[in-house]
Amino acid sequence: MTSHRKPKLKRKPLARIGAIGAALGLSAAFLLGACTPEEQAAFAKWYEAEKASDKFPNAISEDGLARLRQCESNGRYDITSSSGLYRGAYQFSQSTWNYVARDHYPELVGVDPARAIPMHQDKMTRALWATGGPQHWPVCSRRV
Repeated sequence: MTSHRKPKLKRKPLARIGAIGAALGLSAAFLLGACTPEEQAAFAKWYEAEKASDKFPNAISEDGLARLRQCESNGRYDITSSSGLYRGAYQFSQSTWNYVARDHYPELVGVDPARAIPMHQDKMTRALWATGGPQHWPVCSRRV
């Protein structure tokens, strides 16, 4: 297996873009190296708007989400259960995902949880946690 060195950046990494990349599971080097300053600004604006649209930002802490995600999917947002029924970092069934989306985030109805961006998976999990509690994750919610 070949290892790749992180490319050296000519510009100093912007803390805000680095935080955005970390939240989405992307490296700051990727974001800074692949985007123009205008694209970075547009991305930051989009990210802030998405974050502001979270209707349940305090339903479960970031640390709680991380523990739940680690238990459910070993931290992988793109994972699918062996049966194919449960999808994404928090192992949503498509029907549960659509139910929550219909009530809170209609733009996410029909999106495959395993293909949804991490921010959307986290938002959906906070919404389900806030409205239905931890019983949706009978084993892993004990770790939150």
